[in-house]
Amino acid sequence: MSNVVVQDLSVRAGTKVLISGVSLDIEPGTWCTVIGPNGAGKTTLVETVAGIRRASSGTVSISGRRLEDMSERERARVVALVPQHPEVPAGMTVADYVSLGRTAYHGLLRAPSAHDRAVVDSVLERLSLREFADRDVITLSGGERQRMVLGRALAQSTMVIVLDEPITGLDLRHQIELLDLLKSEVAECGLTVVATLHDLTLAGQFADRLVLLDAGKVVLDAPASEVIRSDELAHSYGMDLRVVDVDGSDVVVPVRSLRH
Repeated sequence: MSNVVVQDLSVRAGTKVLISGVSLDIEPGTWCTVIGPNGAGKTTLVETVAGIRRASSGTVSISGRRLEDMSERERARVVALVPQHPEVPAGMTVADYVSLGRTAYHGLLRAPSAHDRAVVDSVLERLSLREFADRDVITLSGGERQRMVLGRALAQSTMVIVLDEPITGLDLRHQIELLDLLKSEVAECGLTVVATLHDLTLAGQFADRLVLLDAGKVVLDAPASEVIRSDELAHSYGMDLRVVDVDGSDVVVPVRSLRH
């Protein structure tokens, strides 16, 4: 299992500060979700943790090694990314797409080994994708496609997986199915998950820990139930939020202000 340590991290785009002075210590085998209003810096933070965006200052370390000291291939063996808008090329089968996750191990010019193929087969089985293995990727539904993209990340066999809004565009059933799959991987394989989610109710129900980000800074970093019921949450979103207990789960309800 791998821990993720973010130390005094800042990222700028020109003169604009996207995130500033962020420090996190994410324990191995836990699910940490970053929440916050639009423009808070959530995507910037997780892309930097995944190593696809460079920090202006500060460091990101996984299992004691700084990402900036790793080659691209080394980084792909320790952290996998599920982007918000993944590129899915037409003409490729689902099995071949998931197999791309093994490129960090066998390279582009060598054929996958028996072990690589076994890893891909295992992922297809765990994510109920075997029946789609020979299908063209563009024929999949939204939920099937998201499972496939997650499969590619899991095929990298990393112990840290970063997800940026992985349930965007999915209906309620497929949202829950995908998050349940991830939760199983955390429990069974000891994955460390760093994610972003817009849905506060689902964020609170699935994550062990929530990081509330606003204007590029950490407002609150605590167990999920504590953040969901905090005054800081409503303040950061700039609106009245009510939390309702439904069969032991916190449901966040935005309250519309009626103005006359």
